[in-house]
Amino acid sequence: MTAPATVLTHRELWDAWSRLWNGDFAIADTILARSMRVNIPQYGMPDPTTLHDGPSVASWIAAFRSSFDDDARITGELGPFIVGDYAIGRWVFEGTWQGGRPASATVPAGTRVTFRGVDILRFEDGRIAEYWLSDDQLDLYAQLGVLGDAATTSQGADPAAELRERLAQLSADAGRTLLLKQVLDAAAEATENAELRAASGQESFLALGVNSLAAVALGELLGELTGIPLTSTTVFDQPTPRALADHLWTRLTTAADGASVSLTAALERLETAAAELTGDAADGNLRAELVTRLGALLDRLTPVTERATADKPVEETSAEELLAYLDTRLRPLDDAR
Repeated sequence: MTAPATVLTHRELWDAWSRLWNGDFAIADTILARSMRVNIPQYGMPDPTTLHDGPSVASWIAAFRSSFDDDARITGELGPFIVGDYAIGRWVFEGTWQGGRPASATVPAGTRVTFRGVDILRFEDGRIAEYWLSDDQLDLYAQLGVLGDAATTSQGADPAAELRERLAQLSADAGRTLLLKQVLDAAAEATENAELRAASGQESFLALGVNSLAAVALGELLGELTGIPLTSTTVFDQPTPRALADHLWTRLTTAADGASVSLTAALERLETAAAELTGDAADGNLRAELVTRLGALLDRLTPVTERATADKPVEETSAEELLAYLDTRLRPLDDAR
C-alpha cells in the first residue's frame, strides 16, 4: 500500500522556496503548483506567462544564478509573516558576479554584490500557487555598472564616447562586427535568453523572441551604450540584429562638420521635442518659427533642378521636366504601402 504524500506546512514551503533559489532545483516540481502564477517586474525579466510550473521556474532561477558563484545565497532578513494562505518576507542576496548577464555590465568578473527584495507566496493544496516579487534591480544594476550615470560617476568615463573612440580605430567591417556583438548581447539581456549571443544576426528580431516589451528594453540598453536615442520603433524598423548594427554604425560614424551628433540623431531629437509642444501662446510662436526655419532648410536641401521645375509655370515645363519632378515625389509601386 502506497504511503500518503506528505503535505508540507506553509512554513516548510517557504523554507523550500528559499532552498530552490539557493540551487536545490530538484524540489521545484514538488513544491510548485502545476499551473503556478508568477508576478514579476517587466524590466530585465522574462515574460511571466512562460513561468508556470516547476521546470520553467527552476530554469529561470538557474539562469539567474549562472551569472554568480556557486556560493551565492539568498538569506531571510525579515519574516516570513504567514497570514492565512499567504506568506511575506524580506531577503538579501549576496554573491560574486562571474560575468554573463546582464550583458551591459561594465564591472570586471569577481565583483561582489548585495541587493534585497521582498517575496510574497500564496499557498494552495500544499503547494506554492502564486508568487509576487519586488526586488531592488536598480541597486543591483548600479553595482554591476549597467546604469549610465553610475558607470560614469564610478569610472569617470562615458560609455558612448568610449565606443565611438573604439569604432574610430576599426575598419567598417570590424566596426559593424563589434556593434553586432553589442546588439546580440543587449538582445540576450532584454529577453533573458543567453542563447541569443550566439545568433548569426541574420534572424529576424521576432524569430529571436524580441517582443514589444523586450524591444523597449533593447532600445534603452543600446541607447545607454551608444548615446543615441532609440525606441522600440527604431528597433523594429531594422528587421534583424545585423541590420540594426549597420544602422548604428552609420549613426555613430556619420557626423556633420565634426559634430558629435549625426544629422539624423539631431532630427529625431527635434521630432521628440516638437511632439511636446502645447497650444499656449509661447509654444504657438515657437511653432511658427520652426515652420519658417524648417521650410527654409527644406528649400536648401531640395535639389536645384527640382526647385526650378516646381517654380516654373506648368505651361512652360517640358514633359521630361515634369516626369523628372514626379519621380522625386512619387514612390515606385513596389514601395507602396
